[in-house]
Amino acid sequence: MRKTLQLLPFVLGMALITTIVSCSKEGPAGPAGAAGPTGPQGPSGPAGPAGQPGAANVIYSDWLDVPFQVVKNSAGDTLSWQGSITASKLDANILSKGEIKVYVNLNTAATPTVVALPLDPFVWGIILSPVFQLQKITLIGDDDWGTDVNTNNQKIFQYRYILIPGGTTARTSNAINWNDYKQVQTYLGLKD
Repeated sequence: MRKTLQLLPFVLGMALITTIVSCSKEGPAGPAGAAGPTGPQGPSGPAGPAGQPGAANVIYSDWLDVPFQVVKNSAGDTLSWQGSITASKLDANILSKGEIKVYVNLNTAATPTVVALPLDPFVWGIILSPVFQLQKITLIGDDDWGTDVNTNNQKIFQYRYILIPGGTTARTSNAINWNDYKQVQTYLGLKD
C-alpha cells in the first residue's frame, strides 16, 4: 500500500496535465451577431499628384466610308486616286507633337483584315498612304481604294483614324505596337 501511496501524486499529476493539454478555449463558432451602426467618416486625405496622360486622351473615329476620286494631270493621265477624311480634332499640337494612325479594313466587319497605313506595296500589292493636315487626312492610292461592297453586298475598305496627343505616345510606346491593330484595339478597348 505504501508503494501505491507513493505513486498517487505521480498519477494525479499526469491526469491533471492530460486534462489541461486536452482542453482548449476554442469552441465551435457561434451565430453571427447583428451588424453595428456605421461609424463616422474620417477626414478626406490630401489630393494625389496628377497622373500622366493615358488612353483617355486618345481620340479615335468610327469605321468610316471614304470615297476616292481620280486625280489626273493636264494631259488626262491618271496620277493617283485620293480620298479625304475630316478629322476635326486633328490640330497643330497633334500634328507637331503627337502621333496619328490610320487603319484600313481590307475585308468586311464580320471577317476583318485590318492593317496600318501606309501599306507596303511589296507585301500587299497596293500603294495606299495617308497625308496629314489640320483637321484633314488625305489618302493617296494607286487605284480606287475607296469604300465599296463585295459580292455579298458587305462593305469593304473602311477606314479608322486614331489621334494620340503629345505626351501619350512616350508613356505607351513600349506598351503596344501601334501598327498592330489587335494590340491597339485591346489597349484602347475599341468595339468594332
